[in-house]
Amino acid sequence: MIENCITENTPLFEIEVDSLPELSEGMYDYYDKLAQEMSIEMGVPKELLFVAPHFFFINHWHKIDGKWYFYKSDGSDFHFVNELLGEVISEYFLLDTVHYKVALLKEAGKKEEYGLVSENFCSPNYKYTRSWDYNLGMGDIFELDRLKKICKSSLEFKILLSDMKKFIIRDFYTSQLDRSGNNFLFMQIKDGSEGIRLAPLYDYENSYESCSPEIYRNQIVHLDMENPNLPEFFKRDLEYQENLCKIRDANMDKFINMVQERHNILIPNDMKEYYRK
Repeated sequence: MIENCITENTPLFEIEVDSLPELSEGMYDYYDKLAQEMSIEMGVPKELLFVAPHFFFINHWHKIDGKWYFYKSDGSDFHFVNELLGEVISEYFLLDTVHYKVALLKEAGKKEEYGLVSENFCSPNYKYTRSWDYNLGMGDIFELDRLKKICKSSLEFKILLSDMKKFIIRDFYTSQLDRSGNNFLFMQIKDGSEGIRLAPLYDYENSYESCSPEIYRNQIVHLDMENPNLPEFFKRDLEYQENLCKIRDANMDKFINMVQERHNILIPNDMKEYYRK
């Protein structure tokens, strides 16, 4: 339970609500319109807010003092720590990331629950897209030239490719299991003055769970570290080498301490040992 990590010094971001929206078949049209309005205001793709009949995340969003925040919790201390570790590890790989605060949700008539809250990182000035929006499909790590078709120039492709190399090696390091088309975004300023880039990363809860840690997949890339062609491929690419060296030099104890100190929480010793292994 998340309570295992909370101390008397843990700063809590409190969310108080009378009730949370609930999805029902008769409300589809209402929530579709609401999701469209929220998307325009926040910049978050409508498809990440509501897609009938089952994809419903409107009830995770809270507007507080004029800012939008996303709340998440499944009660698992492991997933809770994964999210917080994910943030500091993305920073270590020099990738933009969501930023979390420990939260306490108070819904009238229900038991209070701990979770995490993050301020919306999207902007109405940017267009955010998913890999699904480009029909990229999944290919081998050797085939990232496919990204050229969503770029307007060779320079734009070079910068986006650099983003993706960091992203892939970062996710491999954490054995990230759930990197579907909804769990990472591209972004581009709407006036077209900047090229397409990888948006800040989010959703790290399903890390360190892989039964086959030599394998990593996201919606675009399949990476098998046992592929005999990989060593020469990596040797020819300085950026991949630099990011692989970051794995070599990574210090899990340092990451754990950063999380504990940043949020004034305690990570149980058995979890610490699991992450070290």
